[in-house]
Amino acid sequence: MSTLRFPKAWGIGLARTGTTTLCEVFRRLGYRTVLHNPHFPSLETADAAADNECALFYRYLDYRFLGSKFILTTRPLQDWLKSMKYVMDIYPVRSRQENIAIFRRMSLYGTVCFDISKMSRTYIRHHEEVRDYFHERPNELLEIDFTRGDGWDKICRFLDLPVPAGPFPHLNKAPSAAGTGLRVEGMHL
Repeated sequence: MSTLRFPKAWGIGLARTGTTTLCEVFRRLGYRTVLHNPHFPSLETADAAADNECALFYRYLDYRFLGSKFILTTRPLQDWLKSMKYVMDIYPVRSRQENIAIFRRMSLYGTVCFDISKMSRTYIRHHEEVRDYFHERPNELLEIDFTRGDGWDKICRFLDLPVPAGPFPHLNKAPSAAGTGLRVEGMHL
């Protein structure tokens, strides 16, 4: 049983929006049980978590854990598409037996393979739905973009915690596609 002295915190941004960085931020702020891309049952014991499962079940988490704080990690759409293509190419669903990967990808993105149209619609829809869901409770949702310099000040103010010593972490950066001529379905990104 956790003896957490501050509210549970959930990163409800889609994968590749800084969720790994956010989990490290939670750890450095003192959250004990921090999970990145957890399976649904493990959310019950988490103090903080982020990635696909949280993005899928943020409404449940809000209902189940009153007083929680939610952080919507974002990044520019074109950068996100590049990163998602990279990840889906190096981690493809290889079998119809990969139930969790299939479930998460189909539930969130409507596809198991990279599809620029579906992915773009998903990104826009998810952000609109989260903003709409929390529109009457702005103190429970923080929207943050690490690629634009958001960091300790914004997060700590939102969580009402002191800014820790040390630089802000920035983890799990994909290799840059800049200058490589990456094309996504005939569209140069």
